[in-house]
Amino acid sequence: MIISVEELLDFIDTDKSDSALRLMLEGLEALIAQYTNNAFKNRVTGEVEYPASVKMAVVEIMRWKLRNEAQNSADDTNNKPVQSETLSRHSVTYAQDASETDIDERFGVPKKYTAVFKLYQRARF
Repeated sequence: MIISVEELLDFIDTDKSDSALRLMLEGLEALIAQYTNNAFKNRVTGEVEYPASVKMAVVEIMRWKLRNEAQNSADDTNNKPVQSETLSRHSVTYAQDASETDIDERFGVPKKYTAVFKLYQRARF
């Protein structure tokens, strides 16, 4: 696995179960391997070794996915950052990072989080 659930929890606070996080990490690992066409195997030892930049990208993707899931939940609307609010006819505009509107269709997260994977892409023959 790219990063263990315990390592992930060092960076992220969440109430999701360990099994749910493990499943999300395994899916993300498979997606990264397919996207980069790279098994990240060390040529000398033959073991899978992920660079620190890939591990941190996974942490940032997981942080974004969990935050986005919490903000979009119907249970808690107080968690969303409000940009402006009008009282007459009650209009609310929620703040959004402009860079987060450019979503990578493969990963479902903003492209700024997946840009690091282009460094590790291998040619397909």
